[in-house]
Formats: sequence, C-alpha cells, structure tokens
Amino acid sequence: MKDLPTSASSDRLLVFEVGGTFYALPIGEITEVTEVGRVASVPSLRASVGGVMNHHGDALLIVHRGALFEVGEESLSEAQNVLVLGKSLEDPSRLGLPVDSIVGMVDGPGGTANGTDLVVDRRPLGGRLVNVLDPQHLVMRAVQVIEESVVGADAMQGVQT
Repeated sequence: MKDLPTSASSDRLLVFEVGGTFYALPIGEITEVTEVGRVASVPSLRASVGGVMNHHGDALLIVHRGALFEVGEESLSEAQNVLVLGKSLEDPSRLGLPVDSIVGMVDGPGGTANGTDLVVDRRPLGGRLVNVLDPQHLVMRAVQVIEESVVGADAMQGVQT
C-alpha cells in the first residue's frame, strides 16, 4: 500500500493502464494506491458494476473498470492495484478504481473536461497516448453507473417472469 503526497504535487499525474489504454489523474485526487483485495457483492448492485472492499476497516466502494471505461472485458487483465479516489481517507465520496497496472508519474497539470467527456487532454508518453482524465467527471460517471444499475435492479423487481 502506497500513500501518495497531495500538496506539492498539483502538477503531477499518476499514469495507469486499463484495457491496454493509458490514463492519468492528478495525484492530488488520489488518496492511496493499494493492492486489490476481495471484492464483496452489494445486494442492490450488479456485480459487473461494482462491490465493496475492506479498506482500513471500512467498506470502500469499488467501481469496475468495464463499467466506467469503454473497454471490453476481454481486453482487461487481472487488476493489480486499486486507486483510492478522494481528498482524504475520511472523504465520504471516496471510491476505488481497480487498474491493470501503475505506469508511473509524469509532470503536467490536470484540467476540466468539456461537457460530460472524461478526457481532458491526450498527451504523448513513450510512443503512446495518455488520456488525462477529469477526476470530477470520473466520479460523476461512477455515480451515474451505480445509480443506473440500482434503478435497473429496482425496475426489474416488479417484473414477473
């Protein structure tokens, strides 16, 4: 488990891989990088969308990569790490994002995306493109995916087969 600095690193990005694509988030938006633990199901949430993981004795909401990013399950390798997003460990809106691997840190600012797009910018890194993500839009997308999953489950309860 790695604690990450939040203050003097506002112009640093953590680069990670999901489904063969490089993404980056401002390091100040990531509380911690930890190992993937056992993810337990939540009764009202489809397992393909997320679950919860024990994180320092508390339940950490995990949102699966395939639910947030437009990647097929076949392109996802087994997640190695979880990015804990939030301003602090006490942040009630914190959530966990499993990633295939951590690539490293790069200099550069984050930003705010236009509309509902997650991507702020695309930057070259070692012959590949890195998609710099808007952390607020990422969290909003996670909330939307979870709400749609729960609403879908609620709607299906009234359907008889």
